[in-house]
Amino acid sequence: MERARIGIIGCGSMASYHGRRFVQDVPEAQIVALADPSEKSIDSFLSKVFNDGTRPEATFADYREMLAQVPLDGVVIVSPHSHHFQQAMDAISAGCHVLVEKPMVVNTADAQTLIEHARAHNRVLSISFQGPHTKEFKYAREVISRGDLGEISLVTGVCAQPWISATRGTWRTQPELSGGGNLYDSGAHMFNAMLYLTGLAATEVFAFINNKGEQVDVSASVAIRFTKGALGTAAVSGDANVFEQGIYIQGTRGAIKTSIYGGGTVEHWQEGKKVENPSLPAGDTPQNNFIDCILHGATTSTPPLLGLRQARLMDAIYESARTGAMVSVVADTEEQ
Repeated sequence: MERARIGIIGCGSMASYHGRRFVQDVPEAQIVALADPSEKSIDSFLSKVFNDGTRPEATFADYREMLAQVPLDGVVIVSPHSHHFQQAMDAISAGCHVLVEKPMVVNTADAQTLIEHARAHNRVLSISFQGPHTKEFKYAREVISRGDLGEISLVTGVCAQPWISATRGTWRTQPELSGGGNLYDSGAHMFNAMLYLTGLAATEVFAFINNKGEQVDVSASVAIRFTKGALGTAAVSGDANVFEQGIYIQGTRGAIKTSIYGGGTVEHWQEGKKVENPSLPAGDTPQNNFIDCILHGATTSTPPLLGLRQARLMDAIYESARTGAMVSVVADTEEQ
């Protein structure tokens, strides 16, 4: 059986999750190299992922050495947000396909450059949002895409959790590494759900942000206008006492409600009546889809256009919060 040789950049807890999924669920993948400046992180990854005694061929403190010395088909990037752009650029230049953790990058210019780079080198560039791979998102996306809900008129999302108590003092609260706060961290799943499920792009935003004494945003409220005239709201709380999240999409003929991550439940109302026991398609995983793209020419469920649209939206949100004015989002002409 042909196997894709995979290298992993960044060996923290989320990388261990990716590693376990590859090892346990994707027999066509082989993790052959790791890169992380922390030897402790590499040791932790090895103990969590390779508990059967097997080991990658090599480990590196510098990811560039890994790219130069180890033949790889694909690279999974699980590093601090602000590192994603250069690491993905370098991996593509080395001939690798790339699966990058969310957010893809932390500004619009980098998103455009990275997409053009991947295109020029004919490499797969996929974002590791789990939502689009779940059966719930696949169902909702299909219902919306075929027009069952009619014209989308309202898109609203919420993401509330005790985020700051879990991340205070880590790289996630350091702007130079994270690129932003809770909006770019957990909030990224909510914005991805809005953009992916509807197929729309943001055109205007007005945002309020509260850093709660931190260097990065902790809570925010955002009003959004989308293409085709749909309106939206997004609320993010990083100092909540409970975990609460979800997305609601309303059209002229029906509505859908589900988790911002996929999984859980999906509720569908059509022409005023709730659809009982909807038939959901089979789900997938980012890891399995990535390997299918490399070995079998599959199409990624999380294309870089989602990363570009999210970068445009985030740039506008931060600009609106800074200026106290409504901000137009860069015109979007791409088709998802």
